[in-house]
Amino acid sequence: MTLKSLLAVGLLPIALIACGAPEENAAPPARLVQVETVELIGPQRRYEFVGRVEARRSVDLAFQVGGQLAVLDVTDGLEVAEGDRVAQLVLDDFQRAEREARVQLQQAQTNLERQQTLFERGIASAAARESAQTEYDLRVVALGNARQNLQNATLTAPFSGLVSRVLVDDFAVLAPGQPVARIQDLSELRISIPIAEDLIATFNADDLVSIEASFTFLPDQRFRLEPRELVSEADSSSQTYRGIFALPANIPANILPGMSATVYADLSSETRRPGHVHVPVSALGYAPDGSPIVFVYDDASGTVMRRTVTTGELTNDEIRVTAGIEAGDAIVTAGVSALQDGMAVRPLDAPATRG
Repeated sequence: MTLKSLLAVGLLPIALIACGAPEENAAPPARLVQVETVELIGPQRRYEFVGRVEARRSVDLAFQVGGQLAVLDVTDGLEVAEGDRVAQLVLDDFQRAEREARVQLQQAQTNLERQQTLFERGIASAAARESAQTEYDLRVVALGNARQNLQNATLTAPFSGLVSRVLVDDFAVLAPGQPVARIQDLSELRISIPIAEDLIATFNADDLVSIEASFTFLPDQRFRLEPRELVSEADSSSQTYRGIFALPANIPANILPGMSATVYADLSSETRRPGHVHVPVSALGYAPDGSPIVFVYDDASGTVMRRTVTTGELTNDEIRVTAGIEAGDAIVTAGVSALQDGMAVRPLDAPATRG
């Protein structure tokens, strides 16, 4: 054997040993994972309506008795206080009827007293006394009616408000119940919006997140509304229902009934209300004791930490988490069964946002 052969045979075990030696200090590669950031669930449904401003109350004032109009104290756009006189009829006939009823009552009272005296002396019968009593009672009622008619001949404002329209002319002859003036209570302005029947059928008061109104003459401003009532009778022509909401009092404009507004309503479904956190079902794992867990990603260390959570109802491919994580946490949403606490991972791409 030559020297070259001996050297080759001698160096072969050394080469084999060198090639087969493992790297003792090599760290395992970081596992690729999908990471998403948890956020609070926002509104799921947004609606836009055309609304109309309404007064809190609107009343057409009318006399309960008929007669000729003598005084009309109001004009369109006039503000009135509760109890202020709005109009008055000619009072002559009503005053005459009141005096006549008063005289007849005095006569009936005199007759009743005479019949009572005669009955006590045994001269008049009980029937005569009862007839006089009946006549007296009728005259009491007649005087009350006459005084009420005299009072009703003067029309006053039932509340403080704005006279939006005068409906009669001076010195007109009015029938009972004929409207004289329309008064609107502006102590609280409201907005009425039409709501379709399919939305009414599925609406839940707890679903309302926010409702706001805007006006074209106040650009870039929205005003929060407060629910007041829902009219349960549908409009005969449009088959829609009316929702009524109150406007705030501090709007920097002269808002009047009849103005139009755009109303924005944000609704959330019952299982996705604001304040709830939902995660994909694929993000959920289970500890050896059966408790649900998720793995929270720490960007600073590049590792994941196991965290026990409390879960709620399941909706499609998501589950509600009521405790354990909060908005802003980054969680692994795929392959959690292969993860361990403290394991080094690398996000598959830029963290997505879950809302």
